[in-house]
Amino acid sequence: MNELVTLMGASRRLHVLVCWPEAQVEHDDTHILTSLPEVFKSGAYGRRPQESVSLYKCLEAFLQEEPLGPEDMWYCPGCKKHCQAIKKLDLWRLPEILVIHLKRFSYSRFSKNKLETYVDFPIDNFDLSPYIVQKNGQSCSRYMLYAVSNHYGSMGGGHYTAFVHQGGDQWYEFDDSHVYPISQEKIKSSAAYVLFYRRVIEA
Repeated sequence: MNELVTLMGASRRLHVLVCWPEAQVEHDDTHILTSLPEVFKSGAYGRRPQESVSLYKCLEAFLQEEPLGPEDMWYCPGCKKHCQAIKKLDLWRLPEILVIHLKRFSYSRFSKNKLETYVDFPIDNFDLSPYIVQKNGQSCSRYMLYAVSNHYGSMGGGHYTAFVHQGGDQWYEFDDSHVYPISQEKIKSSAAYVLFYRRVIEA
């Protein structure tokens, strides 16, 4: 369940709204629910247009220079003063297995939120060559996706599933003790949380 919302009306009745992920509806037997009264149709929700960003844009944002604030001043040993510093991350070497953890949870002083942004990630040819600082003697910088960990739900609770590549175009969905074949077209979703890539072996 994505969320559980309760509303107490003047009649003291308890109304429960349950939002089921599509993947959950496909796998679970929901026939017993047909006998329950439908109080609210999910289509009545005015959903905002789904945000979308490419994985390349995420990587570029991750590698951008970041000025640090006054509370993180750097002490310069030359001029003997505290100066504003800039933080910068670079890619120097690439691993055989690349794990990308998407930021799905946002925390601030006053709130915690689940980020539902749709990240469009490559499946067959994730090319990191433009982002490598030192290219001399590097192995292939292209990667293929072989697994995805998904998170469905909200900050209060959720459910994890996984998609795993088994060669060719064959993918499987792992949902607790159930395993189902799934088409490659369904791999990308706003539930993607952790992406697992392996380096392409060049002939």
